[in-house]
Amino acid sequence: MTGRHGRVGAQREATLDRGHYVGEANFTPEHLHSMSFQVLQLHALRPRRVLEVGVGNGFVSTFLRQSGIEVVTADINPGLGADICAPLDQLPALLVGERFDVVSCCEVLEHIPFEQFGAQLDALRTLAPQAFLSLPGHFPWLGLAGRLGVHNRFVNVALGLRIPCRRRLTDGHYWEIGSHWRTRRAALVAAMRTRWAQVDSGVFPLHRYHYWFRCAGAAALP
Repeated sequence: MTGRHGRVGAQREATLDRGHYVGEANFTPEHLHSMSFQVLQLHALRPRRVLEVGVGNGFVSTFLRQSGIEVVTADINPGLGADICAPLDQLPALLVGERFDVVSCCEVLEHIPFEQFGAQLDALRTLAPQAFLSLPGHFPWLGLAGRLGVHNRFVNVALGLRIPCRRRLTDGHYWEIGSHWRTRRAALVAAMRTRWAQVDSGVFPLHRYHYWFRCAGAAALP
């Protein structure tokens, strides 16, 4: 299927060459920061066992495993060497009886039609009591981002603004945060809060294109 920018859909994601995940475009400070930030956020949750949906180049799962955390990986692409080759919506049935402390799903859901967003959240909610997600933003960001420090103490600093202009979706994306009124960050958080009791969100400190969401606890029944 062809979207607003290039091919989209499961067939595309399942057939991407491994070079897509380890090519030159992945060796940028911003991309490397995104992966290290995922490691930092997952480690802060102190999990013993993590399910990573969307293995990518294996950076996150490899680092976590080296730190002593058990990680099970899942991906739709058989060429990436994940432990389980299956789409997200099939994982609850395939992992019946398995226990995970956290499910990680970074830069995955935008590759699935937004009409399925609620069902994908339901699948994630059944896999673990905590979830860490990341999604791309649609509007360009202009400003300065970096680290301010004295000796070995640092704080993240970002000064800038979003430019409210429509652009073509990134290749392979059905949607992005803010690409449609239904995909506003506030709307996504509201959908998550019907499934988890606590939802925190923010922007990657050194990669303002990526947003993160940390979800925990069962939402109260209506």
